[in-house]
Amino acid sequence: MNIHSVGIIGYGRFGRLLAHSLCEDFKIRVFEPYQACEDTKSHISFCSLQDTVRADCVFLCVPITVFSLVVQEIATCVPQGTPVADVCSVKLYPSSVMRKHLRPRVPILPTHPMFGPVSAQNGWADLPFVFCPENDATKQEIAVLEFWKQYVAKRHRARPVVMSADEHDRITAYNLCLTQLLGRVLGNLGLQPSPIDAQSFKHLLFMKDMSYSDSLELLIGMHRFNPYAQEMRRRLRDELESIEQILVTGEAVEKCWDESDR
Repeated sequence: MNIHSVGIIGYGRFGRLLAHSLCEDFKIRVFEPYQACEDTKSHISFCSLQDTVRADCVFLCVPITVFSLVVQEIATCVPQGTPVADVCSVKLYPSSVMRKHLRPRVPILPTHPMFGPVSAQNGWADLPFVFCPENDATKQEIAVLEFWKQYVAKRHRARPVVMSADEHDRITAYNLCLTQLLGRVLGNLGLQPSPIDAQSFKHLLFMKDMSYSDSLELLIGMHRFNPYAQEMRRRLRDELESIEQILVTGEAVEKCWDESDR
């Protein structure tokens, strides 16, 4: 498979990162439906939606809250056989939307680069780039998968990881949704550095800053559209209540002393 041009729909924080990372190797066509944009980078052109989807491969970098609407819109104009990939932070939902509206006319590739403008400010090296191909992936979809796996590994030294959309959402409910949630809570508490910060507290401040570098819209989207996020939040609330009960009653301390006397 040969890909010489890449269409990017959505020029938010990640769309811009993707365009800047790929523009040395591909001609980039960008369509941004929600705001006026410009860029001084060479090989990046701002186009109509119709011109953008005529690239050799199209990446959808739009908020998940409008993902279905965008997919339905491009379904009427993307040329047959043009690969379409997404970069959403959840995978079951966008996979189902693309299956419904794009396949079999168009090969699809659900992806999730596990980084953003802050964590990738020095490049993609050693950062995971997740691919969630369909269980019944066609030969063309497998070819698209292999192309981008090799590209991100060889060109950017990222770490390609292949897994199912379901496994991805199960894992990210705890390692991504939870981290973003706790970071947002810490920020809402108004935590600030002090002269006597322990190293563990510095890690919390870093998590807070990373969470606040992303939008509240992203946090809402990943929790609303990840089917395992609600159960994670329920377990978190239960554990907080359990610890609160221990702190109030001291039962765990008393039990510890009782056992040591035996």
